[in-house]
Amino acid sequence: MITPIPIFDPMYLARTKAIVIQRPVSPVHLEMVRRYKALQPKFGYKLVSEFDDQVWEIDGQGIPDYNTASLHFDIKGTTAVAEQTFPLFDEMVVSTEFLKLKIIERFQIPEQKIHVIRNVVPRFLWNYPRKANKTEDLVKPKVLYSGSPCHYRNPVPARKPSPQEPNGFPGITPLKGDMNNAWCDWVIKNVNENKIDFICMGALPWFWEPIKDKIRFVQWVDSQSYPRLVMSLGADFQIAPLVSNVFNKCKSALRHTESCAAGTILLGTVFSDDKWSPYEEINPKCKVLDTATVEDIDNIFFNLCKKENYNEVLNWQYNFINENGYWMESNKHAQEWLCMIDNGNNNFI
Repeated sequence: MITPIPIFDPMYLARTKAIVIQRPVSPVHLEMVRRYKALQPKFGYKLVSEFDDQVWEIDGQGIPDYNTASLHFDIKGTTAVAEQTFPLFDEMVVSTEFLKLKIIERFQIPEQKIHVIRNVVPRFLWNYPRKANKTEDLVKPKVLYSGSPCHYRNPVPARKPSPQEPNGFPGITPLKGDMNNAWCDWVIKNVNENKIDFICMGALPWFWEPIKDKIRFVQWVDSQSYPRLVMSLGADFQIAPLVSNVFNKCKSALRHTESCAAGTILLGTVFSDDKWSPYEEINPKCKVLDTATVEDIDNIFFNLCKKENYNEVLNWQYNFINENGYWMESNKHAQEWLCMIDNGNNNFI
């Protein structure tokens, strides 16, 4: 059963195998976890936490300042809550090996308590028919960028003091964030040269203001509608630029999994300082170093526009998601969760 509110009804708790709490880092979560922990001896369930992002301090870093969530998250507060809640859980589920490593280092949680179960996508929402191979090289391909405003920071003007805002508002300075690399200029160059049909989902990033009349904008939709929207756009490529920091290294490769599900080729950033980019898993022909120049990206991208290379990667991605069980409905994914809950019993499926 999935519920948006905690349930303490003994009738339900008596039939509960495990209680999974996602991202428990607020004071409210702390009290809830303590209450479930106090009831645990009576009902015998497992207490499990789940994280797919870094929302506390690690290696002196919190949420990057270009991420708008950094304006709302109290990192010192979430770290203090994590220090108190983490030891109360019987098991922890995280989406990446790097996130597991950093939790062990930062909070001294025993390795055997932390399980890596990667993010997957629901087949019933994506469920695309396998795309046919290209018979010609791609000319002016469709390129989709669906990164949320958490990947950069748009400016907000300062406001003078007023009766509604006695102290005024200092304003917010713009930051390129995960576009603080050659990707930003690459998009501008190729849009201006009419070599790509560029689609931007969500808000207009400030750095693409000069080309706003030459690109297509699509409004954000809810998570249930997102897969259909992505597939309806008919993009040939998606891009996933990142900069190297702890927050990004903790992230999963969900964008790649979604691209595999949608039948679009993903070009993603890998880091020159180590091998902890979430996009280390993508096809080697699609990896773009964070030190790449506009010319470097051009070479990678237009090489993929050749039909034989495009078809090779498209089929590779199709096999990647199917052979690795990265659908939510796959036996592999269910087995990982059930084995964790039932102390390694793998006889469920």
